[in-house]
Amino acid sequence: MIPRTLSKTRFKLAVECPTKVFYSLDKRYVDQRLDDDFLEALAKGGHQVGALAKLMYRAQDPAAVEVTARDQAEQVRQTAELLKQEQVTIFEGTVQHKNLLVRVDVLAKCGNLVELIEVKAKSWDPVEDSLIGKTARSNPLNPDWEPYVYDVAFQQYVLSNAYPDFKVSPSLLLVDKSRRNSVRGLGAKFPILETGRETVVEPAADFDVSKLAEPLLIQVDAAEAVRRAQTIVREKSGRASLEFEPLIWQVAGAIEKGERVAPHLGNVCKKCEFYCEPEARTESVRSGWAECMETYFGREAKESRTVSIFGFHNRADIKGHIEARRLWMKDMTEADLAVKEDAERISGSERHKLQWREVALGDVEPFVRKSEIQAAMDRWVFPLHFLDFETSAPALPFHTGHRPYQPILFQFSHHVVERDGSVRHASECLLTGGDEAPSIAVLRQLRQAIGRDEGTVLHWYPHERTILRAVREEIREKKAQDEAELAAFLGSLGIENDSKGRMFDLGRLVERQVFLAGTGGSSSMKLLLPAVVRESAAVRDRYAKPIYGTPEIPSLNFQKQSWIVERDGKTLDPYRLLSPLFRESDLNEALAWIEASEGDAIANGAAAMVAYAKLQDPRVTPDDRENLEQQLKRYCELDTLAMVMVYEALRGWVSPSTAKRG
Repeated sequence: MIPRTLSKTRFKLAVECPTKVFYSLDKRYVDQRLDDDFLEALAKGGHQVGALAKLMYRAQDPAAVEVTARDQAEQVRQTAELLKQEQVTIFEGTVQHKNLLVRVDVLAKCGNLVELIEVKAKSWDPVEDSLIGKTARSNPLNPDWEPYVYDVAFQQYVLSNAYPDFKVSPSLLLVDKSRRNSVRGLGAKFPILETGRETVVEPAADFDVSKLAEPLLIQVDAAEAVRRAQTIVREKSGRASLEFEPLIWQVAGAIEKGERVAPHLGNVCKKCEFYCEPEARTESVRSGWAECMETYFGREAKESRTVSIFGFHNRADIKGHIEARRLWMKDMTEADLAVKEDAERISGSERHKLQWREVALGDVEPFVRKSEIQAAMDRWVFPLHFLDFETSAPALPFHTGHRPYQPILFQFSHHVVERDGSVRHASECLLTGGDEAPSIAVLRQLRQAIGRDEGTVLHWYPHERTILRAVREEIREKKAQDEAELAAFLGSLGIENDSKGRMFDLGRLVERQVFLAGTGGSSSMKLLLPAVVRESAAVRDRYAKPIYGTPEIPSLNFQKQSWIVERDGKTLDPYRLLSPLFRESDLNEALAWIEASEGDAIANGAAAMVAYAKLQDPRVTPDDRENLEQQLKRYCELDTLAMVMVYEALRGWVSPSTAKRG
């Protein structure tokens, strides 16, 4: 039966786009975010933070009650009975007003004063953070916190209308990133008992919340932010104005009647989760995105979203295209793109032109700004070191002395390319055991691996530099015995973003100077590598042979591996040649959805965090541990090999004899 209530989850959707609520109620519409939310909760510790919150409030009120009934009407009835008490703490209390329904994380009642507490696994800095906008541009709410404020504002509205005699005080319970953990293995004290959609966390029997020297959760007063959200009309770029109470009753009324709120197209459509490719659409498999386009433009949406105006990379003039009734790239002219050139890089509008040429004109030749790439390469010092990190940043730290969300460096892979073009997987490191955080120990091994020469260290985007700065801070805090030596090593690398040291961001170079067909304008490695393999004859010729993992190209994890595999006339993505990272299919499926919708950087980060957490779990069998560690090594090795392949392709393209275009 289709639900007829506006829940807090559906209200969050309505704030993004009211039309989405209709699609969320009908299981025929594909919802990509189902897997996204599942993995996000696992990776970011949402379930564990919720469990810690309950222990914290039980310590204050041992008589606290959790509403566990599965029937919704019974949940509402039980909550109403509990709220008749003069003083009570309720977990997962369900409150209904007309067809508005909320399930509240924590309700703490004393007389007619009720604290409404929403628990979120989001970090909060007591000095820096504010729910209220601090500048004229971000008034009345801080954009980073706006979704959370509207969430708790909706709950406060429902509770206040259902119980008008109560004085409701709304707040957020957040993770205080200024505090330090004092319990060894804290993160492992909250094991996830199952990995299905009904995830359960049961705190370890030996964990006592009073043993935390500093509480890691902080209750933040949200009253003023909620007042602003409920009373101030928000002008939202690319969508209709957001007016709190009218929005509630517009959507609640549409739900009750089974109607869809008319779509208002804008930037939010770019990543609408209610989407599937045209060939997958049937009567029972529907694309909400396509139906919105058909409603607005008055014609069938037969093409993929990737070749529409929403497929333009990064920022584009979505509003202008919509107002001009332009949906598909192929129906546009170059004049519609308002191209502005940049002497130093491929500008955003130039990239859109290249995407348009690919779709409308069939131009699939690589676009390479050869002189800029050659100038960068001329500054590089051999041997070249290609480096990739795997890291975690758990909400509940595994290690004593760590703050929530403090980065942990637990793995690296390292390839070397010599001046003569020879390649080898030179070293790797994976440290996941022991009570001490592995970051400093991994850095020591990194120093041994790349600290013997002055060769350029290439990485992909800023992640490696960001992590090294975090490790530098940890070294200072712990006053490591070899602090001076490690500091000198980090100084030689040049870990500040504007540094002229050994580190060089290869990802940024490619982003600025290269466009390859089939990437959607992105320089994400998971999209770029298949394009590089397809377009670079040098890469194909070298890696089609089973020489990777032989004396010709030594490897630490592969033997006689060929990375160029043809199937049905198409070259497979090298990453598809690896076995899935996890044995649990639901985790791998969720990762695939995140990669498709959010990009490989976010998907890789989520995978690394889940993997590190699993390896801290004492229940993991030796066989499962060995399998996961081996898979981590193979994936990380391919990450640095992929950079080598990109380098080799660039080296070929900038040569006049092999470059196709530039």
